[in-house]
Amino acid sequence: MIEWTLPESWQISFEEFMSEYDDCFLRSETREKAKLYVRGILADVERKNGWQLAETLGLADPHPLQRLLNEAKWDANQVQQQQRQQVLSELDDEAGVVVIDESGYPKKGKASAGVAAQYCGRNGKVETCQVGVYLTLATRTGTGFLDRRLYLPQSWCEDAARCQQAHIPQDVQFQTKPQLAQQMLAQVWAEGVTSRYVTGDTLYGNSPGLRQFIADAHRIYVLAIGSHHQATIAGNRQPLPAIATTMADTKWEQMALTLAENGVVWYDWCACRVILGKEDTQEQWLLIRRPLDENPPYDFFISNAPVETPLTELVAVALMRHEIEQVFEEAKGQLGLADYEVRTWHGWHRHMTLCFLAHTWLMTISHLEREKKYISRAG
Repeated sequence: MIEWTLPESWQISFEEFMSEYDDCFLRSETREKAKLYVRGILADVERKNGWQLAETLGLADPHPLQRLLNEAKWDANQVQQQQRQQVLSELDDEAGVVVIDESGYPKKGKASAGVAAQYCGRNGKVETCQVGVYLTLATRTGTGFLDRRLYLPQSWCEDAARCQQAHIPQDVQFQTKPQLAQQMLAQVWAEGVTSRYVTGDTLYGNSPGLRQFIADAHRIYVLAIGSHHQATIAGNRQPLPAIATTMADTKWEQMALTLAENGVVWYDWCACRVILGKEDTQEQWLLIRRPLDENPPYDFFISNAPVETPLTELVAVALMRHEIEQVFEEAKGQLGLADYEVRTWHGWHRHMTLCFLAHTWLMTISHLEREKKYISRAG
C-alpha cells in the first residue's frame, strides 16, 4: 500500500482539497478511486504507468485505475472547471499572463486517439505521437494549468470507424491548434479569468485568426512570429530580419529577465511600430530580441499593446511563455503527465485533468509554506 509519508498537516490539506470535488463524482467508489489515483501520481514512483501505480497503491492490477479513466461515469470538464477556479484563488490572474503551448507524447501503434506522425516538441522531431494544446496562467508567484485539448489530425476526422474505436465524440470536428487555443481562451474568459495578456510561440503568433480573436476580446497578445513575415515600417515593406538589422544601436536595450543553469541570461531588445499584414491598417508593436553575439539570430514578437506600453512590459510578457516549459517539466517528471496508458479520447482528458489536480494541490502547499515562512520572519 502507498506510504503517505507527508506531514500530517499536508495530509489534512490533501483530504480537504480533494473533498472540494466530491460532487463531481456521484458514486463513492469513483470518488475514492480518483483520490487514490491523484495520491498515486503524487507518490515517489519512477514511472506513473498503470502497473507501477497499482503496485504502489497496493492494488492487485491496474484495472481499477483503468476503469476510472475509461469507463467510470464522471465529467472531466466539470472537474477541470472547478480546478480552474482553485488556480484563480491561488494566483493573481489580473496580474498574470495566459500562456498557450503544446506538448507531444510519443506513442506506439495507431489506436490511441489522435496519434499520428507529427512534430513532437518533447523530442524535437516528427514521430508517431499524440499532441495536446494547453493553457496555463503564469504569474510572479506561480503557474497553474487552466485547460487542455487533445489535437485530432485531419486524417482522424476523416475516419469515422477509427474515431468510434477511440471513443471520440461524434461532435468533435477538425480544429487547428490555434483554433483549439481560441476555444479554450473563450472558455476561461467566460468563467472570469481577467488577465489581459496572452502569449505563445510562433505556431500561435503566425495565426491571424487567433490574433484577431484575442484583439476582438479586448485582450492583448504578445505572440512570437516567424522570421518569414514582412512588415511595413515608415512606408516601406521589408522582411523582418531586414528591419532588425536597420535598428540603430541606440534603440536596443540590454535586459536580463531570465535565469538559466549558468546564471543570468542577457539579451538585446528593441521595439518599433509596424503594419504586419498587407491588408492591415493598424500599427502594432514588433518586438525584436537578439543574443549578445557578433552575428546574432533574431526572434520576433507581434503585439497589439497600446502605443504607450513600455518596452520592459512587452519583454516581461513575452518571456512568460517559458514558464509553461517549467510547468511541463514538473508535471512530466513528478506527476507522470506523459506516463499514461490510455487509448480513448476521454481517457486522455481524464488523465490530464487528474494530473492538473495534483499540480494544483502542490501549488497550494507551496504557497502555504511560503506564507508560513513569511509570517515566521515577520514575527
